[in-house]
This record gives sequence, structure tokens and C-alpha cells, in this order.
Amino acid sequence: MRKGQCQFAEATRQIQKAEAILAEALGLGDWQPPEPLTYTCGSKEVLEAGRFDSQYFAPRVAQLLARLGKDGLTVRDVAPPRIEKFSPASEGTFRYIEISDLQSNGTAACETIDMRDAPSRATWTVRSGDVLTSTVRPNRRLSALVTPEQDGCVASSGFVVLQPQRVAAEVLLTYLRLPVFCELMDLHTSASLYPAISDRDLLALPFPKITPRVSEEIVATVRSAHAVRRLAQVLLARAQRAVETAIEEGEAAGMRELNPPATRKR
Repeated sequence: MRKGQCQFAEATRQIQKAEAILAEALGLGDWQPPEPLTYTCGSKEVLEAGRFDSQYFAPRVAQLLARLGKDGLTVRDVAPPRIEKFSPASEGTFRYIEISDLQSNGTAACETIDMRDAPSRATWTVRSGDVLTSTVRPNRRLSALVTPEQDGCVASSGFVVLQPQRVAAEVLLTYLRLPVFCELMDLHTSASLYPAISDRDLLALPFPKITPRVSEEIVATVRSAHAVRRLAQVLLARAQRAVETAIEEGEAAGMRELNPPATRKR
């Protein structure tokens, strides 16, 4: 169990490393945004934006948009949305991904649901390699990469499903989880009890060009994190089975579960 916990901790460190690599490449590693006590904005800019909240016009936001938007690309340009609607059948089951199924490490779980019990929010069919990002409370940094095993799953309408085309999926995932990008998403939310950003606003947010060297490093780091996480899950599952076996059949049987003959040292 302790080995599994250590592996989970290592996976978290790898994800944080990928985020640090990307932030540094974008010039945000040691960025000190301006935080003046007061600032002004012209009425023309306010009317064009259709907003009157001071946070939106803060100098730090303007600088951040300038840094991330210097290449003139948007999220839509590099990863257009997948619009593949799900219609529940009269019988059978499907695998469903809800917002609560997203983990803090950039992965998502899914549960099998009867077609007759399909939630009204079960909307999008997702494919392997897609990236899901939550439009609800974006400050929670909830995005995930769809694995090959999750191909054909159904996602909630609370997600935007992105198809990485001009960027590696792992790089897009890391970018969407950067605190500064989530801050920009949060600025575009509406409502107070259930704040959410619209698909249109999210897709229009800037996306900077990432050099091949940085992209390759991030991809390798994120894949390493996911591999370590899978190993941790295997170790914890083995520990659980060993405890159950020890309770039912005795400790000797539990030890055999931990050290099966095929892998036992000679």
C-alpha cells in the first residue's frame, strides 16, 4: 500500500513538472503581474467588451492575454470541438463521464449506466485522444485526457470536448490546467451559484505556439505520470486483495496473493 501511495505522489510530481515546463516556456515561470491599487479603462473598451466588472480590465489580465495571444491563435484553432451527439437507445448500457468523475491529476473515471436511466446531461460521445474540460467552475482546473479504454464513452453537457489537431493532447491538457488559463476562463463565467463559461468564450481564448522541443518534453512527462499512476492502482488493488484473502483464508494465503509463485524471488 505504501509503495502505491509513493507512486501516486510521484505521478503528482510529474504532472506538476509538466505544468512548470509549460509555464517557463510561456514566460510565466517568474512572471510578476502588476497589481496596482487603482487603474482606469476607457468607456469605448468597456462598451466593446460589454462588461463593467473591474477584474476583467485589470492590468494583469491585459498582460496575460498579450503573452498568451501573441501568436494570434485560439483554442478553437488548435483543437476544435467534437460535436458528436449521444442519443440513448431503448435498451443496453453506456459508460458515462460526469464532472465529478474528473480527478485532480488530469484523468477521468467513468461509470456504467442503464440506457433507461440516462441523465439529461449525457450529451457528447467522446473518442480516444480527446481532451475534456469542464465549463463549470473552471477555477477547479478540471480537464482530462480520454484514454483508449474510454473511447465511445458519453460525457456530460458540462464539458467541452476538444479534438487536438495542431497540438499534442498532453500539451493541450497541461495548458488547460494552468492556473493562469483557468483564471481567464473564470473571468468569462456567468451566474453565481453555478458559474460556467460558454463554449464560444472558451474556444476563443488564446493559445500560444509551443516549440517541438517543449512539446516533446511535456508529452513524455505527462505519459510518465499516467504510467506511474496506473502502477500505483495495480499495487493498491493487490494490497486490497491480499487483505481480503488474509481475512477469508489466513495470512499465509494473503502473502501468496502479494507474492504469487510466478514472481516470487528464488
